[in-house]
Amino acid sequence: PEFQTNDFEEYMALLQFIEQRVMVYFELVGHVQIAPFHPNFTFDSADEKIDVYTNRSPYPMFHVLRESEVGAAVTKRLGGDPGKVWRRNKRLLEILEERLGRSRVVRFLLGRGQSKDDFTEDDDVAVDQALRQTKEEMDKEDTNGQEKIRGGWVR
Repeated sequence: PEFQTNDFEEYMALLQFIEQRVMVYFELVGHVQIAPFHPNFTFDSADEKIDVYTNRSPYPMFHVLRESEVGAAVTKRLGGDPGKVWRRNKRLLEILEERLGRSRVVRFLLGRGQSKDDFTEDDDVAVDQALRQTKEEMDKEDTNGQEKIRGGWVR
């Protein structure tokens, strides 16, 4: 099918084609899953919040994941809760937005701040603090009834 990289609707139509036709034809359902990322990604909500950037990327891409590996990682590292990754990423973006402002966060997320001169020492400190705060909040969530997340943030 024709594919326009900037057309989010066409991108989602291609994703649907892959999931409903290609994966079925090649008997991949239950073996792989596709995580979509796109510069114009949006959720169904009309209110665009910072969380849409959890699925945005500089270029349209599909992340193909083996379901068995995802399941094992969720069980081992996330205490069986696959939503933790999204909640952690969403919370990190919210904290970064509070500290740096949305336009600065978006600029870096979409690869528009690629020169070291674009990223100040204050930005670096703010990111480190946001990562620490997010980890502390997630650890606190884990101690309120679930196994603690092993490992930590990689930066």
